[in-house]
Amino acid sequence: MRITHLAAYTGELHYDGSAYAFAGGRTYRRFTSTVVVLTTDQGLTGVGEVCPCGPSYMPAFAGGLPACLEELAPHVIGEDPCHVSRLAGIMDRALNGHAYAKAAIDLACWDLLGQAAGLPVHVLLGGRLVEAMPLHRIVPLAEPEAMARSMETYRAAGFRHFQIKLGHAVEDDIAMLRTLAEGRKPGEVWVGDVNGAWRRDQAARFSRSLADLDLILEQPCASYEECLSFRRRSHHPVKLDESLTSLADVQRALRDDAMDAMALKVSKFGGLTPSRVIRDLCVAAGIPMTIEDAWGSGIATAAYAQLAASTPAHCLLNTTDLHRYNTTQLAQGAPAVTDGTMSVNDRPGLGVTPDFDRLTGPILAHG
Repeated sequence: MRITHLAAYTGELHYDGSAYAFAGGRTYRRFTSTVVVLTTDQGLTGVGEVCPCGPSYMPAFAGGLPACLEELAPHVIGEDPCHVSRLAGIMDRALNGHAYAKAAIDLACWDLLGQAAGLPVHVLLGGRLVEAMPLHRIVPLAEPEAMARSMETYRAAGFRHFQIKLGHAVEDDIAMLRTLAEGRKPGEVWVGDVNGAWRRDQAARFSRSLADLDLILEQPCASYEECLSFRRRSHHPVKLDESLTSLADVQRALRDDAMDAMALKVSKFGGLTPSRVIRDLCVAAGIPMTIEDAWGSGIATAAYAQLAASTPAHCLLNTTDLHRYNTTQLAQGAPAVTDGTMSVNDRPGLGVTPDFDRLTGPILAHG
């Protein structure tokens, strides 16, 4: 089987809320998603999706995706999509960096591999190990009363994992967590996500003041070195996200004992091919993971859900239902959500079908 054609489409995803806000004054209401469609000489089509969470969250920019795909397309056309590691190497040699653009192609290749094998991707990644994956819900930065109302709404929908955005003044965040803790229910998992907004002394003051509160702190400081320094005096487990951008970063974090958990965003690392290596490394080290992506609709959700479903339960901290954060959907067949959990289907490949009526393009086509 050979790739004969690559096309890319875009779709606008509108946040299903007043605003998606997090530390640093970053606020978004709309996201541009890019969908790649690969066609083969056997008549199969595979799809992949990448949607950066705005231009200032990670080194990933929706406006830069078409240029990267233009560069990569000539190198992947004519290749067998089933040889995912070979294709990952070809893309790395053709374009330095820009893992998020490579991820869109990589996901489409896994979709094709699954279809060609007649198997869902989670079987190819190790088999279904988790039937009902625990979901976290993000609580965007807002006034404490609004955040408390959001959490009550999510509780009513069955959610027990919450990723609470932090980024007010440290004293205000301490007071806010105390207020939210008044309504906490038994068995809930709370992650305070700072998105790298604090200095080490601020993170230390926050952790010391809330030492009695069961809480995971995610990416408290901007750099890896700052997070490592804080980790050695933190009163809370530390979860890393933005400061890990490669397999080498994860290996260093394990050597340095820099984290108690990590966020594995599939597009940040270049797709499922590199992410499965990172996943297996963390499983071997006993590091629990949130397996997710930066943003997206049903295609992106289906891709990382395949990886999450094939992860041993003791190392799957949680995942999320990004496709339900939006008012519109770009595909049919996204993973099903019930009472704060998510499950994947058994259709071959990623199990999703793009809705081209909601997509613009193709914005580029090769082959």
